[in-house]
Order: sequence, then structure tokens, then C-alpha cells
Amino acid sequence: MSKRPSQWGDSGGDYKRRRSDDGSTHSTPPSKVLHIRNVADGAREQDIIQAVQSFGKVSYVTLMPRQRQGLVEFDRIDAAETCVEFNRNREINVCGRPAFFNFSVSQNIKRPPHALNAPGNQQQFQEYGPNKILLMTVLNPMYPITVEVVHSITAQYGSVQRIAIFHKNGVQTLVEFGSVEQAVRAKSMLDGADIYAGCCTLKIEFSKTDRVNVVANNEESWDYTSDARGAPHGHPAMPGPYDAVAAAAAQGYGYDPYAAHAAHAAHAQDPYGYGYAAAAAAAADPNAGFDPNAGYDQSGFAAGGGESAVLMVYNLDQEKINCERLFNIFCPYGNVARIKVFVKKTGAAMVQMDRREGAMNALKWLNQAIFMGNKLSLSFSRHSTIEDRGLIGSLPDGTPAVADYQTSRNNRFMTPEASRKNIMVHPTKLLHFYNAPPPVTSDELKKVFVDAQAPVPIRFTLFEKRGNPGARTTGLIEWKDEAAALEAMSICNHSAMVGPNGQPYTLKLAFSQPKNPDHHQ
Repeated sequence: MSKRPSQWGDSGGDYKRRRSDDGSTHSTPPSKVLHIRNVADGAREQDIIQAVQSFGKVSYVTLMPRQRQGLVEFDRIDAAETCVEFNRNREINVCGRPAFFNFSVSQNIKRPPHALNAPGNQQQFQEYGPNKILLMTVLNPMYPITVEVVHSITAQYGSVQRIAIFHKNGVQTLVEFGSVEQAVRAKSMLDGADIYAGCCTLKIEFSKTDRVNVVANNEESWDYTSDARGAPHGHPAMPGPYDAVAAAAAQGYGYDPYAAHAAHAAHAQDPYGYGYAAAAAAAADPNAGFDPNAGYDQSGFAAGGGESAVLMVYNLDQEKINCERLFNIFCPYGNVARIKVFVKKTGAAMVQMDRREGAMNALKWLNQAIFMGNKLSLSFSRHSTIEDRGLIGSLPDGTPAVADYQTSRNNRFMTPEASRKNIMVHPTKLLHFYNAPPPVTSDELKKVFVDAQAPVPIRFTLFEKRGNPGARTTGLIEWKDEAAALEAMSICNHSAMVGPNGQPYTLKLAFSQPKNPDHHQ
């Protein structure tokens, strides 16, 4: 078994063998360092400190968000022992979710270089001191997050040097300021605020890196210390939509996400075309009666112009993904028009639905779903269509990187009658299958998934057809979890099957309505 990365501690050992599912610590000796499991999504170091500081002084915390794990180091070993003993009988909640604490084989957590000379104390970020670089996590990213957007909301608080956006754990961005003081002010004003009303919530912490590396100036990274845009240093050529942030802060109102939204609406040339319809005066006057719902339809998306139906999809497995597999998981939410999987920008794709309603459905039900080992991150693209630009590349499996589905018979919303048969739900571990050749058997269905090297189901339920008990063509298939079912659906939805007389059949899959209406809502 491989060793843990060095940031987990000086021992580098594998502690997972030393604890059982019931949380017991086996022979692991007491240590000042505790291993944390089941860490809530979006939790930060400060959230861990707040949850355990009653047991004793905390020296350091480090998190691995994608594994929902972390380490916390106490100043004294008796504080760590008290925490473990307490957690054996009672819950310790972090961001409203129970976390589990056990002794680690590490005796201390290895600090990043810039933290080694900083004085340790109970405030995690003061352990290595505030940094001039902020790590911003964008929660519920319903709209595109580009360098223009990030620069517009951060440039109010100082000279922005560099910005880099990445998608390894949702939508995150690194913002480098000219000084630590500027970063501290930006964090205090923007942490917890919404970029757009009701979505794109910012969760901000100080980064542990000492410089933001920008390889090229584009939509997702920019070095403002150069004059590449033909604009003054530190300012984008296109004015940002969030000038109200600075105006409200200067008048002592603090950051108001709705004011920022109103200021965005004031721009006649909205760079993203969402057609906001609010008065700009509301941004500067907190008593102007600004309606946060102005410009939005009942679904919470912008009404009016900007009816883009193109979604950006991130965190894909580049070795496994192709256009057909994306089509198979998007088609239950609306008709798919075109799909493009990026060849050079690995792990990303664009999916164009035939109308905005389908794109909104896919965003609502698929965003943040675990797919092929990664958490999907979906957001609207600023492009209205997927266009052909030169030669179409090939993916690792040899299939084209761009595919057109406008005439596909596998789209499921071609008529009002067909549309009514589709049920919108989050991915579940239960799939409804139909259009199988009669009389299909469990072994025949299982063979479809085995032959395709897809996750194998654990249970089959075959439905008898009314008036013809032998004609079993539909039923339910269950997997061990939602992620396995979603991957199996991407691989085997619309698989070809052959009937008893050689007739071709197309097996169709859809997520089944859960018995509990609150399931995954």
C-alpha cells in the first residue's frame, strides 16, 4: 500500500489500516494529531478549529476536501485524547455534519514552508500569517466565473496582480493582491457574499502558496502586471459589473450582494447577456427599494435576454469520457443539440441543449454529482452555441471530440407527449429500464453491463407486461450507490440488444423516482 503524501505528517505512514468502521483506534498510540473523516463539503480550517477548540489549543489544521478528510494538531496530547474520548459517545459537528476523530500515526503535521517561522496559536490562519493570495471557492456556480468577474469584485480592495481559475474541486480561483493588507480587506468584505443573487456564493481563505502562476492570459487566468490587455496595470479593459461593492463599502454599508447585482444590471452591455432589469441607483442607495428578484423568472434564472442553452462541464475523466457518454446522462433532462469535449483542456466539455429549460434542468439535477470518481461542476457558458472551428480532434478512445445530436432519435423531448413521460430527479442508485427485447432476463441485462466494462448492478426487478405476462421489457436495476449507477448509465444507456427473432432493440435507462420524495433533494 502506498504511503500518504508528506503534508499529512512526518511519519508518512498509512493509518487507515489502524481504525475500523466503528471509529475505534485499534493499536494506534495517542498523538497530538487527529485524523478527521466525513468532513463536510465546503468546510474550512477555521470551521474545524471552532468545532474542537473547547478541548484545547489547536496548533494546526490541514484539509483534503476531495477526500472529505483532514488532520488537526493540538498543542497538548491530553487535549487530543479528550477530543477522541468525547467523540466515541457524542457527535462533533463541523458545518452541521458529524465528523469522526481518531488518533493519527503522525506526531505532527508538516507545515508549508511559509508557515514554519510564524508563531503558532489557536487561530489557524495566524499560524502562518495572512497571505496576499486568496483562495476563493465559488459555491453553487449558476453563471460563468471568468477573470473579468473575479477582477470586478476584487479590484475594489486593492491592486490585483494575478488571477487563476481552476476546477479540481468545484469552481475555485486564486487572487494575488499587491499586499497582505489588501487581501485581508477583500476577504473581510467578500467572504460569504453572493456574486449573483442567490448563487455563486464566495467562501474565502488565505492561500498557502506564495505566488499565482499564470501561463497564458485568457478567460481563466490573467497576469495584470503586464500590459497585455492594452489597459492600465491592474485593471481590465472591459469595465466590471460590480462597482456598487466599493460604493456601498465606502459609505459604511459593507458588502451587499444584491447591490452588486443591481450594479451589474446598470451596464447596457452586459458581458454575459443575462438581461438584468434593475435600477443602478439601488446599488448606491440602500433605501431605494431594490427588488432582488427583479430580472429573474420563477426558476431563479435571469429572464429576458441571454437565453444561452450551453453548459460548461468540468471535472471529467479525460480517459473515460466521450460525447456519447455525456449525451447518455444529459438526455433525460432535455434534448441535446451538440457536445464538445475539449482535447487540450482536459477534463472539460461543453453541452448544448436545444433550449434553455433543458440546460437549467441538467444544471439543477446533475451539478455536483459524483461521476467516474469526480464531482461534476456545471455552469452556464457565455457562448450561445457550440461552433465548429477547424479540424475536429479525437479523444483517447478514438471517437470525435465534437458530436451533433439534433436529429438523434434518442432525444426524449421531441413531442409534448414524450416530454411528459420524463421524470426529473437527481442521480439515484436505481435505474428504470425500458424498450428491452421480450422476454428479457436478468442474465441478459447483466451481460450488457459486463460486456461494456461498466459498473455491474447488484439487483434486478423485471415487470410483467399487462395482458402478456411473458413480455418482460421493462423494470428496475439497482447499483451499490448513485455514482456507480450514473457511470453505468453513461456507458450503457441506448445499448443495442437483439430480440428472439433478430430484431434490433435500443435499451433505454432513466433514473427512477425515489420512494422518499426528500431523497437527494
